[in-house]
Amino acid sequence: MRLRSALVAALLLAPTAALAAPGIVTVSTGLRAGPGSGFPLVDRVPEGARVDIHGCLRGNAWCDVSFSDDRGWVSSQYLEYLYRNHYVYLPDYVDEIGVTVVPFVLSSYWSNYYEGRPWYRRHAYWNNYWNSHERLASRMTLDPRAARIGRAATRDAAVALGRNGVNAKDNAAISGRDAATARRDAAIAKRDAAIATDRTRVGRTDRLVNERANVQSRNPRDAQARIMHEQAASRSAARAQPMARAHE
Repeated sequence: MRLRSALVAALLLAPTAALAAPGIVTVSTGLRAGPGSGFPLVDRVPEGARVDIHGCLRGNAWCDVSFSDDRGWVSSQYLEYLYRNHYVYLPDYVDEIGVTVVPFVLSSYWSNYYEGRPWYRRHAYWNNYWNSHERLASRMTLDPRAARIGRAATRDAAVALGRNGVNAKDNAAISGRDAATARRDAAIAKRDAAIATDRTRVGRTDRLVNERANVQSRNPRDAQARIMHEQAASRSAARAQPMARAHE
């Protein structure tokens, strides 16, 4: 029977570690050994401290959290819950968030987390206390000051998120303009490179045409010079031949 109870408790507690959600404590408060202000104090949690929320008791008045190396219960009126990338005041959003509902089984919970504590041996007393206060632990009652602080923190987070969203849109617009400018500059550079290439080709073609024209213009003059040279040589030879015969 004892083994069965231990297995049931383990099954109840195991999923909560995997489903833990980030949270923030809005005001300095006590981490209790059970869901109620009458349970022994495990530790003090300072304002603004980060905690992991493993779930809340049915009614969402008290939540099972981890803080530092300790585990215990904190009233939900002192908690903010990470929801859609910003922290919200938990009592105002419990229905929308759908916080995991977890049970409180004193014997197994204390065996897992509080063995060695001064009050650990008083199981019978605290079991009786829990049986008489369980209904109170499921009732949501808000301290006006705590609610005011929690809701103000939620508003501040929403404003900051909106401001970040506007900045992100502005940055995206600037990035878009920069990208368009870069594309335009790249197109201009490509066009200029094409024009320069065309000019180079035209210049090279013009030089080839000029060189061919020069060659063609030089060739007739060279041919005429050779002809004149040959004619002069022929006349000289003709004059020289009669003189040679007279000498004979």
